[in-house]
Amino acid sequence: MQAVFLDVGWTLAYPQVSMWEIFADLCTQAGVPTTPEACEQVVRNLWSSGQSHAEAQFHAGASYPDSDEMFARQFANTGMLIFSQVGVTDGHADLTQRFLAAFWDETNWVTYPDTLEGLAALKARGGRLGVLSNAPSDMPRLLERLGILPYLDFTVVSALEGIKKPDRRIFAAALARAGVEPAAALHVGDMYLEDIVGGRAAGVNTLLMERGKQALFPNFRESDGRGLDPATVVTSLAGVLEHLA
Repeated sequence: MQAVFLDVGWTLAYPQVSMWEIFADLCTQAGVPTTPEACEQVVRNLWSSGQSHAEAQFHAGASYPDSDEMFARQFANTGMLIFSQVGVTDGHADLTQRFLAAFWDETNWVTYPDTLEGLAALKARGGRLGVLSNAPSDMPRLLERLGILPYLDFTVVSALEGIKKPDRRIFAAALARAGVEPAAALHVGDMYLEDIVGGRAAGVNTLLMERGKQALFPNFRESDGRGLDPATVVTSLAGVLEHLA
């Protein structure tokens, strides 16, 4: 491969206090004792039930615009869903703002133990190395703080591009920055639709990253029921390097 694109959230970095822990704490503070697992289950149920429709929309030619406002709205909508489902009856807007402040606090985000060493090894292989992430416009600042930015040749961030994965156009933007053809590129990310379906539709090779208990959905494997070749599912950057070898 002449280029490797990497997602950031739950691929290179993760929140020390998960979104489910923050939501559960906010629900409990609002008078409805709730567990992180219950919050995760609410969203995963909705996620799973809508997956087939989401894939059908993608293959039918849906477009996926993005901006900082749209990115924040996704999480606001997630919060509204959780609060209503667990029985928090009011104060949703305030609770959502408190969630966003806690979850997107830069100090909450850390790299996985293998991230920097893995990036160094990927960089040593030669070729182009970049980030392709659905993220807000301040992502480059976070990458710098985490020590990731020096390893990268380029960044492609959805809120800055105005489009997000799985849109083929954002993969095209990454290919243009890397200066390679699709067949010469590998994209690694943690979400099936955004990273695998989107990448494949753009002609890019893909690997699904599953980070276990530090994944977005720690109690559900993203690969379950997808029919993926096990060789295309990895749990670390070492797995990416083994695949490339």
